[in-house]
Parts: sequence; C-alpha cells; structure tokens
Amino acid sequence: MGLRSLFSSISGLQSHSTWLDVIGNNISNVNTVAYKASRAQFADQLSQNLSQGTGFNPENQLGGVNPQQVGTGTRLASIQSVFSEGTTLVTGNATDISIQGNGFLAVKQGNQTFLTRAGNLTFDGEGNLVDQNGGLVQGYNAFPDYSPKIINSAANAGLLNITDASVRLNSDNITQISNIHINRDMVLPPRATTEVTFSGNLDSFQQANILDLFPPGGPTLPIGIPLAFVGGPIDITRMQILPLPTGGFALQQVANLSTFTPGVFAPPAPLENGFVNLGFVRALAGNYAWEQPTPVPPALQTAETVYDSLGNAREITLQFYQLADLGSANPPINAPPLSQVCYAWYAFDTTGNLPVSTANLLGGTGIGEGEIPTPGNPFFPVAFYDRGVPNSAYFGDYIWFNTDGSLASSGGVGGFPGPPGLNFNFQTIPRVYLPPINQNPAVSPIPFIGAEILSVELNFGKSGLLGTGRRNGIYSDAEGSYQEKNGVNTYMPNQTAHAATQDGYRDGILQGLNFEPDGTLLGTFSNDQRVEVARLAMAQVENQEGLSRMGNNYYQTSANSGSLQMGLAGKKGLGFIQGNSLEGSNVDLTVELSNMIVAQRGFEANARMVSSASNTMDTVDKLGQ
Repeated sequence: MGLRSLFSSISGLQSHSTWLDVIGNNISNVNTVAYKASRAQFADQLSQNLSQGTGFNPENQLGGVNPQQVGTGTRLASIQSVFSEGTTLVTGNATDISIQGNGFLAVKQGNQTFLTRAGNLTFDGEGNLVDQNGGLVQGYNAFPDYSPKIINSAANAGLLNITDASVRLNSDNITQISNIHINRDMVLPPRATTEVTFSGNLDSFQQANILDLFPPGGPTLPIGIPLAFVGGPIDITRMQILPLPTGGFALQQVANLSTFTPGVFAPPAPLENGFVNLGFVRALAGNYAWEQPTPVPPALQTAETVYDSLGNAREITLQFYQLADLGSANPPINAPPLSQVCYAWYAFDTTGNLPVSTANLLGGTGIGEGEIPTPGNPFFPVAFYDRGVPNSAYFGDYIWFNTDGSLASSGGVGGFPGPPGLNFNFQTIPRVYLPPINQNPAVSPIPFIGAEILSVELNFGKSGLLGTGRRNGIYSDAEGSYQEKNGVNTYMPNQTAHAATQDGYRDGILQGLNFEPDGTLLGTFSNDQRVEVARLAMAQVENQEGLSRMGNNYYQTSANSGSLQMGLAGKKGLGFIQGNSLEGSNVDLTVELSNMIVAQRGFEANARMVSSASNTMDTVDKLGQ
C-alpha cells in the first residue's frame, strides 16, 4: 500500500535523471570532433503477481482469468552509442582527415592502443603524426628499396653490379604497422633512371638512305643486316629480306608476328643480357655517318635527360636512320611492291654538350655485335661488341613496323627460330649503359665511389600485334606531305618520335603532404615528385557499439566488442579517407531538445508520484492513530 508506487516513482526519477544526464552530455558535445551521441533505453522492472490467473475450466464451465500483476518501476536497460556519421566539415588543413564509412584510426599511448574517429591530426617536434591528445597514429612508413642486378662487363672481365634505388611503401604486412613518422626536412634521395618510354611517328614514306653496305673504305652509315647472314635479327619465318640491286635491303612481312607459326615455338620473347664495353667496336667503327666531313643526316635525332644514382643529370641522344620504307626503289623482280618500314637506332652520351661521335656511343647500342672471333669462321672475323647471346651475329639494332604502322619489333636485337629444342626466336629488351662518373674525386685515403653505371631501358612500345594499329609507343604512318622543292614535288616526312617519359629524378626536399582516399600520405617534393611516404592503418571490430568510451574521443575494445582487426581504407568494409576535412559531431540538437522536454516531463510526473505516495502514507498513518 503506497510503498510500491513510491519505489516505482523513485526508479522513474532515477532513470529519467540518467536520461537527462545522457542528453546533457550529448548537447555539451555538439561541437566535439567526431563525437558519437548516446541514447538511453529503459525497461520495466520485475512485476509482483497478485494472482496467477486461471485457464478455461470445462468441467465447471468457467472461463479463464488473467493474472494480476503490479509493476515495480523502470530501470535503465542500456546507454547505446550511435555510430552514424557526422557532418563532414571542410577545414583546408592538409593533416585533417575524416573517415567516410566504417572504421577507426588506431593510436598508441604507451603500451595501450586506442581507437578514434577524430581526425584533427598534426606532427610533433620529432616528426611523429599525432592526434589532439598526443597519441601516436599507427600506419605504414615508406623505406628505401635497393634492387641489385648483375650485368656482363667485358671491361671488368666478369660481372658488374648495378643497384636501382627507389622509395617503396609496403602496406601488405600488418607486422610492419608502427608509428607514422615523417621528417619535415625529409629529402627524397635521387632515383636513377631505369626506363625511357617513347612515343610519336617514324614516317613510313621517307625514302631510305640506300648506301653500299660494304664500301671499300668501310661503312659510312650505321647499317643493318649483312646479306651474307640473313638469319640475324630478323625472324625469317615471318619476315623476308629482299636485297636491292642498288644496295641495301627491304623487309616484307609474310606472317603475323604475334601468332604461332609452324616451326616456331612461340612469338618472340623478351630477354636481357649485355656487355658494357665498346672498346672493340669503337676501334673498328672508324668514321661513321655522324663523323663524315659531309655528314649523312639521320632521319630523326632526339635527346632526353636522365639521372644517375647520385642525381646527376645525364643526356642520351638517339639517332634514327631509315633503312627501308613502304616505297623502296627498285624492288627485286617478282618481289612484293611494298617493304616493311625499318629504322636503325644509335645512342650517345652527350652529357655536358658532348658531340655525337663514335667515342660517345653507349653500351647497348648495336653496331657490330657477335661472338668472340672463331678462326676460319667468315661470319666472325673480328671481335665485335657482344651481348653474350649464343649463336648470334648482328649488325645494328632495329625498329620495324607492321603494314598498318603498328610496332613489330622491340627495337633490340633478335634471334631467328632454331631447330626443335633450341628456340632462338627472341627479341632483346633494348637497353643502354651510361658509364659511371665521379665529379668529386677522393682527396683522402678513404675511397670515394661515384655514380654507378646507369642501365636504361628504351621502351619503344608494345610490339608484335598486326592489324590493331596499336599506338602506345612509336608507330609508323605516312604523316608527311608533298611540297615543291626546286620545282620538284618532294615528300617531306613528319618525324615526331620522342622520349615521352623517364622515371628518374634528382633529390628533392619535402614541401607538402596530403592524404589520398586509400589513406596514403603523399609527399610533394621540390623535384616535382609526388611519392607515397606513409599510409594510415585502419581498425575495426565486430560490434562497434560494444566499444568502451575512454574519454578524449578514444574507444577501447571490451568483452562484447570483439577483437581488434587491422586493415586499410577502402578494403574489407572499411571506409575511405577524405583529406582537408573533419567529421563533426552526430548530435542532432532538435532531437536532443525534444528528448529533454520528454525526460523533464517524465521526471516531474515521477516526482509528483512520490509526493502523492507520501500523502497517501500520511493519511494511512493518521487513520492508524
């Protein structure tokens, strides 16, 4: 009598008071970065049974009677965190981030790991990426990557090591997660050029420079295939070599270079091997076209700046000489009217405005290539520059094209198909080798090593596909035009082939940082490079509502949250990162103010119920006196 109602209303006061506490806390955090609102949920308490109730009694023809129960009040069932996303606030600060979707940042303080969605990050005085509480943000750091390789070196009478250096970010191994550390004075080390890619046109209708292959005084033009050895770099199962009566040759494609041909095991496969000493060939070369008193002009000359292992700028100059075109004069009787377009290329080290000359030919450039001389072998009378490819004897490296202008060769030397079990059908990767330099000679007994020999791949494009008109590298179309020269209608070729890109650079100082959607931190350096210097690690749990709030926008795992799982932004259900922004609080003031009114009314009603129960008990006391 009165006591149940008193205790029930007291429980109501307690529950609504707690609800007001939750509402007050939400409202107070309406401007807290990435704050997640809480909501209180109630449940009734155990009811007291006044009667158990009865079921239908067919014997006495009595219907069922419901049980009679009186509740004993309410209780706080749970305070649940609401993990809906807050509004994205654009800040313009490069180190501010917001998480678009699921997931948390992982930060460490001492030996404890906390989770947070507050992305107001900054760098401390030591270069550590930290949050507003000084927590160390976890992720992956880039590191220098050195990839050694070995090439043949006749100059060193053995093998020579070359090291390619780069900065690499590996985010595949979670054991590599650590504090993200970026030195604000970070210097990006130089990266030696490993590849130059080419693009543009080598005109297919420019008349070839047809000269005698073997004049008495020696060759005056970088020449191609010796006719006595037609099995050189041309795949004779797919290409025919047609000698021209006036000297030179024409090439005629007879089969698709990219498909299987009977007697050939596969299309040409790339390979690499190379000597880097040009002593023999330089001694034998004599005066080539570029050193004649009246030079034989190349069809095209182009230069590209590359970088060695110390960041020194080096210059490679390439000359292209056309050896055959789609209109070569005087084709042999019964020969097809059109030949394949073919160019020979030669590379020179013209660093420091050095002139193009035989002395500056680069290792890898093919003039005379073949085996060590064999007594009595007419094909190898002298020791040519040798890449070490068995059963090979070549004069020049070539670029030739399909009849639709698409690239048909790699630009390196090739081998003809061999007998069963000995398949020599290959095309080498064209690669040149710049000699090392040391601009700072040692002045003490301590040895000083300068830049390494520079190995540069010349990527002329994807080759071997006929009929597709592939244009991802050098191609050969008739892009020129006929113009009147001295009263003669003369074809003027349009040569646009050029070095489009190269992957080396000098050293650079860090100038800026910004976050990518996958959590990668990109550094912008003074050498115009943008390099991945770090990547955020993302965390998630099975039940994020089960996380424990630790204050300071931190959460920790609990018995009901599930274990911590690490991942990357944008993968396995984790959200993306948006830089230059913060996630706002998800507190909805309209909802909270409405809830506050409801909670206040509920508290007042329970308070009146306490007063009413008290008055009832006073009346009972008076009646008992």
